[in-house]
Amino acid sequence: MRIWLAGLAALTFGGAVAAAPALEIRIAPAAADTQGHVPWLDVSVRAEGISAKAGAHFLRLPVTANTVPTSADDIGAVIISDAAGAVAATTRDAQEDDSNRTRQWLAPRDLQGAVTVRYRVPIEAAKPLLNLPQYELRTGDGAFSGAGNAFLILPDDKVERTTTVRWDLSAMAPGSVGVSSLGVGDATSHRPFPSERIAATYYAAGKVGVFRGEEGFFAAFTGQPPFDTDAVLRWAGKLHGFYGQFFREMPPSFGVFGRPNPQNPGSGIGLTDSFAFTFGPKSTPEELKGLLAHEMLHAWVNSLDGSMDQAGGLSRSWFGEGLAVNYQRMLPWRAGLIDDAAFLADLNETAGRYYTNLMIGVPNSDIPAGFWRDTRVRVLPYDRGSLYFAALDAKVRKASGGKRSLDDMVRAMLAARRDGRPMNEELWRSLLRAELGEAGVADLDAMLAGGVVLPPSDAFGPCFERVEKPLRRFDLGFDPASLLSRPRVVKGVKPGSEAERAGLKDGDILTTGFSQDGLQGDQQAYLTLAVERDGKPMQIRYQPRGETVPAWQWQAKPGCVTKLR
Repeated sequence: MRIWLAGLAALTFGGAVAAAPALEIRIAPAAADTQGHVPWLDVSVRAEGISAKAGAHFLRLPVTANTVPTSADDIGAVIISDAAGAVAATTRDAQEDDSNRTRQWLAPRDLQGAVTVRYRVPIEAAKPLLNLPQYELRTGDGAFSGAGNAFLILPDDKVERTTTVRWDLSAMAPGSVGVSSLGVGDATSHRPFPSERIAATYYAAGKVGVFRGEEGFFAAFTGQPPFDTDAVLRWAGKLHGFYGQFFREMPPSFGVFGRPNPQNPGSGIGLTDSFAFTFGPKSTPEELKGLLAHEMLHAWVNSLDGSMDQAGGLSRSWFGEGLAVNYQRMLPWRAGLIDDAAFLADLNETAGRYYTNLMIGVPNSDIPAGFWRDTRVRVLPYDRGSLYFAALDAKVRKASGGKRSLDDMVRAMLAARRDGRPMNEELWRSLLRAELGEAGVADLDAMLAGGVVLPPSDAFGPCFERVEKPLRRFDLGFDPASLLSRPRVVKGVKPGSEAERAGLKDGDILTTGFSQDGLQGDQQAYLTLAVERDGKPMQIRYQPRGETVPAWQWQAKPGCVTKLR
């Protein structure tokens, strides 16, 4: 790791930070009760640089964030003040799209300067587990955790502020620790952030396991994972350092947050200089390594700039998520942190999920509407984008005689962002023209229109080859819309499906949720549904698979010794 990081000391995100207004967040958790639940948080937020005319909205907090209910409706009295005294703000809720609703505070008079907000946030100990992004506040095992967009009332503007998090843990048990995406304990951001980036920070405090690695890498987790966390996190720290060398910039810090969710283990959300994941009683180190490899990439690789579409930029997720899936296997393999078998396993899970996906032809423009409603649509930006970048890499290498690759294009995109220039689709198209001419742009348009992407047989090097194999489509055997209703009543059970053969019937009530995204890529996985029928609980177990179709996979050539690229 020391060799990988040589010469990186001067590489940071951007140059000197200009003077910026301050934002201070103070969090005082209550003492955990006898069951280990933290009942509430006292929160204060002081933001400088507020400018709002009477009637304008100047503070915000999501009510639902990407379909996840937040703590907005649980918060009691909100006390707001500025230099002139109390601010008797009113509120309104704005529906941004089907997945996002925001509470806005309206200024009763002109505001200028610093504004302070104080409030208490209850945490419901018996809150049902979700198969959704892990934003919501949750408590147990003597700690709490959650994302900023679940409980932080923040300025409703684009002003970038130097942000400080301060913890008051005086009510908690001795030895309690507070950790945020900014660091362990009281911490200040290394650069100013707009409110949307502060909303995308994570928080945990109380009985929290903490790991401190090198070069600003740290981790915090609540509960007790069923594996040696230090070993996995040391591996992640080495990979984090390799990423810094590869992308030619090293973030001053990066945090990893874990918490238990036996209903939806293995999910992850990318955050500001951090990410959060869930684990269950059967989670394994190898599963976590794949998740870490993907989510850590988002400290460097994220979505294209551009006007936000109704679903928060999901129409551009093919870029950030596709690159992350491509590099989550490629860079650990190049670093010597996974072997050929692990590389192929990751690649073939992606390829198998993509080539058996019934929704493979859905155009990119339709992804935002279906992203949170159909798991088969949700995985398309990841799978399709990944294979698009693999195919593109092969074409650029061939066209340049091996002198250039996808890596050079990605570094050029990131350099533009560091220099303050837009890292957008227009820039990407210009890079495609420079490398491949109009044919490169045509390939992009075909992918965005839903065309099937197929990398060449040697796309991953001369020691791997593409083969056709029969695989079964992912098929729940009933209408996926059943999972969105409340209560979740099963409808549309398909005659002859595995679900019907296992005994599932229309009218059954699903009493627990389950994760589908990972399930799609595992041809051997079984699904166990907890249902209620005529008031009686029961379980139904089956393989969520349908028809067999030809799909592409990659395999190692016998006797060939791989050479890292």
